[in-house]
Amino acid sequence: MADQPLSRRLADLAERRFAGLVRRLRARHAPPVEVEPLALRSTAGYKLDAWLHRPAEGAGPWPAVVLCPGIGQDASALADRRGVVDADEIARLGLVALRFDPAGRGGSWGEEDFSGPEHQDEVATMVRYLAERPDVDATRIGLVGLSFGTAMAVGAAARLDLNVAWVLDWEGPSDREIITSGGERMAPAAGHGLDDEVYWRDREPVRHVGRLRCPYVRLQAERDHAQPGEFRHARRMMRAALEGDPPWAQLNDHPRDELPDRPTWLRPGVLEANRAILRKVRTLARTLRAPES
Repeated sequence: MADQPLSRRLADLAERRFAGLVRRLRARHAPPVEVEPLALRSTAGYKLDAWLHRPAEGAGPWPAVVLCPGIGQDASALADRRGVVDADEIARLGLVALRFDPAGRGGSWGEEDFSGPEHQDEVATMVRYLAERPDVDATRIGLVGLSFGTAMAVGAAARLDLNVAWVLDWEGPSDREIITSGGERMAPAAGHGLDDEVYWRDREPVRHVGRLRCPYVRLQAERDHAQPGEFRHARRMMRAALEGDPPWAQLNDHPRDELPDRPTWLRPGVLEANRAILRKVRTLARTLRAPES
């Protein structure tokens, strides 16, 4: 971030380059992946560009994951090592990974919705599409929300009552205060003030995480990727989940349904985030199934 000291920015750049090197080397010895471009339709009729990544060997059915990108990002952010995880890395775990351009981004139609109802409906479209594929186990579809993508993942699963097996939240902002850094960064509000309840109601995942019918997992580093030193969003999401309906909630590798006064946060950096996400996705995909309707 521009307001960080030069030494910190240089250290972050070096860490990202090292992480990219490690991930490239790891990919060279990994199983092959097939990529299938898709053109889907949202409930509103928007064309949605999407890409399905699956193991090149075997016929499934495999567990599946819908990847929900961060603010302003389209599916390309999940196609290579620019972000904390990419779809090929998920597929190499023995899963089907689906990435997509939310409305207003990439090649998809529509207007930017900042993880609101339209984007949440598109997540539901992805889940329904996966559930109909013969190479996907419809009882083992999970959602991964990356940063502000958590709002569309949690909102879709809770508000639209999706039959998903689990939701993984990587450092997602919990509410309007955190999303906008206390009103200092209003880009996600698209001209709406912090007092606009109609606008914010659907975009604050802390309002909806307690209504999930599936397990909820939060991954949080000791230095947040967007707002270093900020932990309130992780605590707020966990409290709301623990006080709500999810069968269980977990923060990092703490025991389920536990929110310690002094949590053990993940080490900072892209490589640690990548490892934590892949490790957790592998475990969730192999052990959980969606609750019976």
